[in-house]
Amino acid sequence: MSPTTKTENIKVYNGKLGANDSYADACDTTLEGASFMHRMRYQNAAADALDTVPSYGELLKIGGFSEAIDTTSSQETVIYTWNKDNSPALGSAVYYLDGKKQTMTNTVAANVEFDLTVGEIANITGTMSAFLDNYGVATNEANPTVTLGTEGCLTVGCADVFSKDGTAVIGAKNISINMGAMINKYYGFSLKEYETSDFEPTISMSFPVDATDYNDAIEALQAQSLIDIVVKLGTDATSTEVNGKTVVMTITNCKLSSYTDGDENDSVSRTENFILTASSAFTIKHGFYA
Repeated sequence: MSPTTKTENIKVYNGKLGANDSYADACDTTLEGASFMHRMRYQNAAADALDTVPSYGELLKIGGFSEAIDTTSSQETVIYTWNKDNSPALGSAVYYLDGKKQTMTNTVAANVEFDLTVGEIANITGTMSAFLDNYGVATNEANPTVTLGTEGCLTVGCADVFSKDGTAVIGAKNISINMGAMINKYYGFSLKEYETSDFEPTISMSFPVDATDYNDAIEALQAQSLIDIVVKLGTDATSTEVNGKTVVMTITNCKLSSYTDGDENDSVSRTENFILTASSAFTIKHGFYA
């Protein structure tokens, strides 16, 4: 974490060589484009409180998702829906480092990306920007005692499901979903904030291709047809959803925007890139399934 205060060098014209000066605007102290990573964990593996908010819930809300909790017995769910109607609410953050405390109150904007690689823990990565409180001057405060979560990590397994328009993509190795938040800085009299002005979400996936489906990409690219993408993580050995463990991401009305073919172990490996359209919807479901 590296806070930055706006400074600018100026030239002083006093007839002397090397006459330079600078100024600083302490009010304009920011954390801009800082990267983060959060390892996804089960929401409620014991399935005894299926309306429990997942550990990354606040991060999803800052990144543009609205939260809906259903507490009805035997159908408890926590569902996040990409909100396309309004800019995400700004968040707050606290950062501790060896007895120094930095706070950012109601100024945090973030772009989130889901990195799903088979055989690895599902990650939420991205960047965040914020104005720091107290002009970025850290206060002295002992690091708090942290209670670590007891839920297991959500690992992307070979039994998990990735499908396009209801057809499973066999052998997919990696799926990346980037919300593409366009975060702008607004700074003026009585105003300092970051705000998400738009989204340009993209999806990228890699998988092997055989002769049977070799032409699928070029045909889809030319047709510009709409497809739905579903990713199910945390399923059981039969690829069935598990209460409190499975996360289902559903993204509708996507379009293929480009693809590239390469060689991997003497076989064709394809990377397809999709965009979300004006009619797309994106939901992330946790909780009760059956």
